[in-house]
Amino acid sequence: MNKLIISALLIASSVSYASEKTVQSQEWSANSLRSAIAAKPVGDVSRGAELNTALMCSSCHGKEGVPPTTRWPAVAGQLESYTYKMLLDYKSGARSEDNRANVMTAIADMMSEQDMSDMAAYYASLEAPAHSGKQAPSLVTKGDKERLITPCASCHGLTGQGGIKGTPAISGQSAETIKRALEFYKSGERSSDLYSVMRQASMKLTSSEIDALADYYSGQ
Repeated sequence: MNKLIISALLIASSVSYASEKTVQSQEWSANSLRSAIAAKPVGDVSRGAELNTALMCSSCHGKEGVPPTTRWPAVAGQLESYTYKMLLDYKSGARSEDNRANVMTAIADMMSEQDMSDMAAYYASLEAPAHSGKQAPSLVTKGDKERLITPCASCHGLTGQGGIKGTPAISGQSAETIKRALEFYKSGERSSDLYSVMRQASMKLTSSEIDALADYYSGQ
């Protein structure tokens, strides 16, 4: 893992480094997130493809945004604004839940906002995984009124396509990746979600429900 970071540092001469580190010192509000996305530079898909190789992102996320293992999330077809936000979160240290986050922070720390936008544009241009048509659990379509859990589909979509209220696409992610994210939200180790929506929902889920949601969306 350390070799990955060192190698990325050595070969990233094509990256335009930011003069100052972007810092989000407090949790996102709707206004601060909206302002950050509005200020995002226009992304260059071709340069994003070059950065995907230069920063060795492809070694974990795949050349076409599909990772070779379940250790890393798929990024093909991901919402451009979401990828940009995640890179800002890693750079500021807002995401630091495990060693994967530490690797991402080391890489994002080298990137300017233009680099982040280019990378986000490239991943958004890639074809997202196909849907399989699995039967959706009731938490996806109906939520749970008694526990005040909003239907997952109201934000992420029935097939995990995302884009509703700025939420990420989660279709095609491995079950392990989705389960890991929900567990980190549940424990509070991941806390970069707007208005703590994911934390509030995840803390009410049982282990079997997390498994069922991960299984469903990973098959979409």
